[in-house]
Amino acid sequence: MGPIDTNNKRSAAKVDESMPDSTQDRAAITAKKARVDSETLNAKACFQPGLFDDADAFTEEFAKSQPFHHCCIAPFCDEQLLQGVRKEMTERLHFTQKETDIFKYHQSGDLANLDGLPEEEKQQLPSLQKLRDAIYSQEFRDFISAVTGCGPLSGSRTDMSTNRYKQGDHLLLHDDVIGDRRVSYIIYLPDPDINDGQGWAPQDGGHLELYPRESTESWAPAVNPTRRLAPQWNQIVFFTVLPGESHHSVEEVAGLGKERLSIQGWFHFPQPGEPGYAPDQMTRLWSTGAVSTLSQIEAKRQRETGSVGDPFTEYPEADDIDDDSEAQLSAEDTAVLAKYLNPNYLRPEVMTQVAEKFADDSHIQLGEFLNKETATVLGEALKAVDEHDGMAGAEMPPHGTGERGRWHAFGSPVIRRFMRLDGPAMANPAEGTVDVDSRAIKGGEATATDTLTAIRDELFASGAYARWLSSITTLSLSGHRGMVRRFRSGLDYTLGTPDGSETTTLDAVLCFVDEPSEWADGVVGGYACYVDGGSDGDEASNDGSVYRLTEDESILLTTPAAWNTLSVVMREPGVVKFVKYVSASAPGSRWDVSFEYQVQADDDEEDDNE
Repeated sequence: MGPIDTNNKRSAAKVDESMPDSTQDRAAITAKKARVDSETLNAKACFQPGLFDDADAFTEEFAKSQPFHHCCIAPFCDEQLLQGVRKEMTERLHFTQKETDIFKYHQSGDLANLDGLPEEEKQQLPSLQKLRDAIYSQEFRDFISAVTGCGPLSGSRTDMSTNRYKQGDHLLLHDDVIGDRRVSYIIYLPDPDINDGQGWAPQDGGHLELYPRESTESWAPAVNPTRRLAPQWNQIVFFTVLPGESHHSVEEVAGLGKERLSIQGWFHFPQPGEPGYAPDQMTRLWSTGAVSTLSQIEAKRQRETGSVGDPFTEYPEADDIDDDSEAQLSAEDTAVLAKYLNPNYLRPEVMTQVAEKFADDSHIQLGEFLNKETATVLGEALKAVDEHDGMAGAEMPPHGTGERGRWHAFGSPVIRRFMRLDGPAMANPAEGTVDVDSRAIKGGEATATDTLTAIRDELFASGAYARWLSSITTLSLSGHRGMVRRFRSGLDYTLGTPDGSETTTLDAVLCFVDEPSEWADGVVGGYACYVDGGSDGDEASNDGSVYRLTEDESILLTTPAAWNTLSVVMREPGVVKFVKYVSASAPGSRWDVSFEYQVQADDDEEDDNE
């Protein structure tokens, strides 16, 4: 018999199995009835002897924990039962790969659906059913309530699934605030004999990372986590779900052949008719007046105040950045551009060909963009920095890697994390950060930094470059903003976050990666993706993602990370962009000079809007 799929077995109980799950209509939720028959299940026997007697000690641990209240218990479950659960998970369950801009992993269906399986299949999963019923038993719910002080928990709303994180799988920062979740828990079932019985190693990745708040005045998470928990056998971690507080992520699994096997689930607020139910139970607790995550509120605030991007710098009227593709660049313009550009891109016939291609597609990629001399010097310097920082291997780098000199980690990680040249020093110290000896790369890093600074300031921000862009796109440009970024392997990304723009924007991104052939298929991430974000650019799914691997119709354009390649894209309002998380298995960092240019509406469009 093949693997058992716990999806689609009971249509009334079917929910979205995406990260981690989504809020469906109330009928689908309340259709999941209580699974526990206290007369036939000895719940306490399913757990480690003495577990419930130690509730006071765990309560004290929970109250003292940082950066937000959580508890870690190992061992917590009956050993024989958990061995049976692992065997059924690995041999009987069907797992589906799931991928969005936020996560990549393999997941089973909702284990609440076990009751709807055919009897023949149900009999093959006795340990999973027993553990599920024990977890949602009155005894264990009372234990969780006592330790966390969270109040009554629902016994009819079961919500759990099994996850397999293989090499390259990850789950970026989120706070679990969806629907009426009250407590989040993770049960770890990695191979007990992993690493010759020594347990999960730091270089294997896969840690649960906990983030503090940026400050007492902000609900946004800090740039770096301050607590990392390794996925060890027979361990449970649980924490209360609170907006703006319970920020966490699952570090990429980097160990070759290693699997982070776990059960992820939630206890929910009491449902109508259950003890402790109150119609306003969530709004009273969260005091926000809505059941939305404060991280999303913070992201919206950042968009509205313009802090997602720096203000545009307008071009002086004397620069005359018009859309006349027939106009010739001045001698002064050519001199500025020739210092950096491949001379082929200054030839009139090539510029005409590029303009025709852009007119057809509204985007174009130009390889070998910088001249050979500049590209060679920069390539050697960037490679030296990556090698020094351990970016060329497959192991997870520690948070804080590369944060030195003029390079600072840039967040908030609820929407992005990358290194920014001359960005604000906003990063907090991270657990596991090691002091980096910069003397070994002093020359290489200085060369890389100075060259990228010159490309940013002397080329991309210049009127000459704007006029060149205008010539190849036939667009009139009124202003610019941009930065130099480094996406470190195993650490960095941007998420698809609408920027609130109401006008067309021209994106011009010059990308640099080592071993470009290894980036071409997108497996190691680092690619730029443009997605239809809806009519107002603010439509994301319930889990916060803006695209799904299986929903290709929303993807408008994907450009792989490449060496010395300029990507020029005309982006309409409502289109959302992101740079996919760069895997630890990537051959280095993704470096880029990323600029946005304001596009002036032509006279016809202005007349139409009047």
